[in-house]
Amino acid sequence: WFVLTDKTLTYHTPNGQTEKGRISVNCIRCCELVEETTFNRPRLFQVVYSDKEKLRALYLQSDTKQTQDEWIQCIRLVSEKSCPERMLRHYHSGAFIKKRWSCCHKSEKYYDSGCENTYICDKISEFDPVLDARRTSVEQERRASNVAEQQRNTIKRKLSLQNMMNSLKLDKSDKRRQSPEQDLRVGP
Repeated sequence: WFVLTDKTLTYHTPNGQTEKGRISVNCIRCCELVEETTFNRPRLFQVVYSDKEKLRALYLQSDTKQTQDEWIQCIRLVSEKSCPERMLRHYHSGAFIKKRWSCCHKSEKYYDSGCENTYICDKISEFDPVLDARRTSVEQERRASNVAEQQRNTIKRKLSLQNMMNSLKLDKSDKRRQSPEQDLRVGP
């Protein structure tokens, strides 16, 4: 079972005795429905959250449609209040199974490049252009940071390759210095 406060979403063993996990509401990025065909179960929904800069999904199943709607509404409300500019605009209504999303068949395992708009995306676009601009700015910063990291890694690989090539050139020139008579012999 689950407990939601204004600070955390915790999940417990069925008897409620042992806590199995804890998610800070500051880390929740969206709470959306999941296609029933994904796991062949009714009334599924997901909480997508960041865990050390990596997005993960917690899949939940409720007993009734009403309970499902209430949980989704409460989780959205609490997470929006804590950090609205970090909420995702898009999500996947399926799951990443066998190296592709069950909903759209994309092979990239990115939650934020989902195939459907999130609740907050529709709400922000409609009601709060300032918040929408802040979210766009945060997304652009994150993407720029990822691009910069990729560029640094590329440069490191190039430098490593260049150092290897220079090392090979030095090895050849050292061999030539050790036996100069071989360099002087020209012709038959």
